[in-house]
Parts: sequence; structure tokens; C-alpha cells
Amino acid sequence: MPPAALLVISCALLGLAVAPAALLVTRRMVPGIELGHVRWHGMAGAVATGVLFGAMAWRFGWSWALPAYLFLCAAGLALSRIDLQHKLLPNRIVVPTLGIGLVLLLLDAGMNQRWGNLVVAAIGCAVTFVLYLILALISPRGMGMGDVKLSAPLGLYLGYLSIGHLILGIALGFIVGAVTSVLLVTGGFAGRKTSVPFGPSMFMGCVLAVLWGTEIGPIVLPSAFPR
Repeated sequence: MPPAALLVISCALLGLAVAPAALLVTRRMVPGIELGHVRWHGMAGAVATGVLFGAMAWRFGWSWALPAYLFLCAAGLALSRIDLQHKLLPNRIVVPTLGIGLVLLLLDAGMNQRWGNLVVAAIGCAVTFVLYLILALISPRGMGMGDVKLSAPLGLYLGYLSIGHLILGIALGFIVGAVTSVLLVTGGFAGRKTSVPFGPSMFMGCVLAVLWGTEIGPIVLPSAFPR
């Protein structure tokens, strides 16, 4: 079996194993939040974690960046689950996600001399946070402070790849959110005034940009992704 395929399979299996552990850690970090004990919820979370871990292994291969983006997937899925069930993004998870993400990206930057990437990541983190804060102040009903805080670690991870990935990830988050809202309304699962959690859409937009930004970017943002 080719080493690349072995890595993808190994990370996918790791994701299946990590999912229940991540759920346990989440419950201990936010004991006041009930995440439910429905079996298929746990199975869906495990499958999603396995798929995303495998996809990140395919994207980054054997690299120091891989652990950072695997952690992003685990934390992002945990936060998405909480947001979907409680419309809440707790500081006890968002803040450590930012701190641990910075440490893991710092490790990759140090091993591969990517200090410029780390600087752009820090700028992306700050700019994204300010952008979402402005949007939340303009339209508090459309965006909560939890979304604002979540934007910081997502901006960090996207900015580490490039400015183009940062712009694309933010845009895709809004696109995913809009499409999700339309589908929920047309499917009768939500009304036009129903508040739909935006955190999962932000996370999905980030993941799409990380995985396929180099393919999507030159098409939709050619100036940010020069060939």
C-alpha cells in the first residue's frame, strides 16, 4: 500500500477513535451543557471525524502541519455539535482551540521556517475577529458573539495557508450558511425568521477552503490565488 494511502486510512481510523474521547472531553469542559446520548448522534460524529481526519491527511500528507489541522477538525466538530443543539459556542472550548491551534502551527512554522505564514495567520486571526465583531454590532440578531469568537481560530488556520485561503474561507462560510438556511426553509424545517446556528457553516467554509482552496480559489478569486 502506498505511504500516502496508508496515512489517509490511519488518520481516518484515528478520527473514529478520537470522536468519543473528544465528546467526553467536551462534556467535562462544559458540564452544564447536555449533548444528548442518542446513539446515532455519536455514530454520525465518529464518521464525520474519521472522514475529516482522512481528508486532512490527504491534503497535508506527512507534515508538521497535519496535527494542527486534525485538531481543528476535532474542535470544530465539537463546537458545531454544541451550536446545533444549544445555539452556543462556549468560551471554554473556543479559547483553548485558539491557543492550542497557535502552538501547533508554531511547531510547523519552526520546523519548516514558515514564520511569514505565522505572521499572516496572526493578522488573519485579528482581522477576521474585527470583521465579525463589526457584523455582529450591525446585526446582532443575525450573528452572535460566539460566532465572533469562533472567527478568531478559523482566521488563524486559514491565514496560515495564505491570504487567499482566508478570504475564500470567510466567503464560503457565508455561502454555506445561506444555502443551509434556504434548504431548511424550503424543506419546512425552519421558518423565515428562525435563527439558524452559524458556527457550523463557518467551520464548514473553513474546511472547504483548507481542503480545496487551491482548486476553488483561482476560479472565484483569481487575484488572491495567482497561478
